[in-house]
Amino acid sequence: MRIVLTLALVLMLAATALAADSPAPSEFADVPLGASLQELKTRYPDASRNPDSDRHFQVYQVPTLHGASVKSPGAFQIYQGHVVGGQILLDSHNAQHWFDATVARYGKPDSCTYCDDPESTTAVWHWENGTSLKIEGEMLTELTREGASERSAWLARGDTDELADNGDETTDEGGVASVPAPARHKRQRKVGNHGGPASSPPAHQDRSTAWLSYYKDMNSRLEHWLGLSK
Repeated sequence: MRIVLTLALVLMLAATALAADSPAPSEFADVPLGASLQELKTRYPDASRNPDSDRHFQVYQVPTLHGASVKSPGAFQIYQGHVVGGQILLDSHNAQHWFDATVARYGKPDSCTYCDDPESTTAVWHWENGTSLKIEGEMLTELTREGASERSAWLARGDTDELADNGDETTDEGGVASVPAPARHKRQRKVGNHGGPASSPPAHQDRSTAWLSYYKDMNSRLEHWLGLSK
């Protein structure tokens, strides 16, 4: 009996050790977690639905996040019409800023490697309510427990014919699309590059890699607008 109680105590302490000491995030980029898609559009009128979204899980990207001292493109993760997380593209211009800001707000990460090099850092924060925040692979990702689960399912679905009906912004908000979405065989990316069309990602490219490519393209255009690149 004593051994069982000791083991239970050890497991409880281990679970506590994985949780960041600070309160869990309640918002992302000035939008409360759990806010409706309509609320998101009110705060970010330029938010646009990424074509890789499907009827079950959506990503709405924005050219730059509000309130940040460093210009950073980002995206909001949507499930059942509500915000369940978000992402920020990290690069040489903003990686240090976002790492320092995250540590200042939430304390030291639960785990961290290459912490002295923000562009190569892998840092993770966990909270008891299931919310997590990770800096890894040129991306800062914040997700609720539900958001993490649904995003994983979305990535696993990929470009399957079974989900040929991607839905649209109307169905994302719980409405019914006026015209059924046509069946698709190959999803075409329609993101402009300095005013011109961008090529679609290779058929074998998964959503995670395609997203990073899209973000880099967006960031390149942002740098062009800001005069940071020639």
